[in-house]
Amino acid sequence: MLIGFKLQNFRSFLTEQTFSYSTSSDRTHESTHLIRTGMRSVPRISRAAIVFGPNASGKTNLLVALATFRDLILHSTAYSDAQFSERHTPFRFGPAKSRETEFELDLLLDHVRYRYAMSYDSQRIRSERLLVYRTGKAQRWFDRRFDEATQRDEWALFSPNFKGPREMWRKATRPRALFLTTAAQLNSKQLAPLLHWIEHSLEIIFPGDMADLSRAAARIQDVNFKLRLLRLLRAVDIQVDDVRVAERGPPVDHGAARAAAGHFKSGAARPLIQFLYAREGGLPIWLDSAFEAAGTRRLVNLFGPLLEAIEHGKLLLIDEFDTSLHPLVARFLIQLINDPAVSTRGAQLLLTSHNTTLMDLEILRRDEIWLVQLNGEHAGSLAPLLRSSPRKHELIAKNYLRGRYGAVPLIRSAASDARS
Repeated sequence: MLIGFKLQNFRSFLTEQTFSYSTSSDRTHESTHLIRTGMRSVPRISRAAIVFGPNASGKTNLLVALATFRDLILHSTAYSDAQFSERHTPFRFGPAKSRETEFELDLLLDHVRYRYAMSYDSQRIRSERLLVYRTGKAQRWFDRRFDEATQRDEWALFSPNFKGPREMWRKATRPRALFLTTAAQLNSKQLAPLLHWIEHSLEIIFPGDMADLSRAAARIQDVNFKLRLLRLLRAVDIQVDDVRVAERGPPVDHGAARAAAGHFKSGAARPLIQFLYAREGGLPIWLDSAFEAAGTRRLVNLFGPLLEAIEHGKLLLIDEFDTSLHPLVARFLIQLINDPAVSTRGAQLLLTSHNTTLMDLEILRRDEIWLVQLNGEHAGSLAPLLRSSPRKHELIAKNYLRGRYGAVPLIRSAASDARS
């Protein structure tokens, strides 16, 4: 489970920013929204959080930071010099663009806490450290820092609790590669759980990922998944009787399809997924997904990752979560994660949204609502709503739109612009 994530000098974020699932002492929704860890330092972790803010304020960049961090860990040993350099996208407004980017992940796996930090610029890894907490005291398994004077990596002594051919792993670590990645690929058993979580339990969905139904089509071949999908669609009042994967047919006349879906080009292949609608007194009709509502297609694409997160205890990040979704449907999906009878393996959600109906203390705690905004230097700042000290029964959405907490666009009238 994710405890928190820090970033600095990445895209729109200049200074250090911290996102955390660690909760306040507030007991609201304690039995549903929170996961007890059994650790004194972090006794409770939230299941879900949503980041709100104006357009172009940095919400997506928070998710991109996690995606970049994940990709560096998984692929740093395979990057070419140019590919590595492309991963360095610092804050551009000022001298920070020549400085390193910093990330830190705080993670809890099987009652062991891992705090992994690294920094890098366009040329090399600048620092890397892993702290492991099996009890209250940290074990510093490894720590490397690039020394400008010597132009070499300086390594602290490895922890005696970190086993294996550590010197071999150290010598095999290239300047643009992470020691974590290198050692794990060279069969470090102790680092395997951390790498496994990053590779298999962290999923990030951006809006462009929702355009293609091919992943959902692959999952529909599984009868159990298809039955669960149909139940979930009916639960949100989409009366689909069946769903199937159709054979790819020849190109069709897309005059009507373009009117319905708006994005199919002439000569495109027939959509893979079809939906069955039974009619009282008439023959059932199979509809291609091209003729389905955008919200239905998005739900089909979201249900797969959501069910995987619930079944396997994954962290699921979704950018522009509520696009094409009715507010009640969006609330329903969040409630699935927060239902301890449904989500039994510690699944977590991190969402970005503009839907202020989700700023409701009936479905989110005050420490699960986060706000991001830009300052006068175009630098983003991320903070929990709790920092504004809202009352327990405050109308959060109403006061947010009034600007009480910040993180709203400053709207000027068109008339005043015309006069100026």
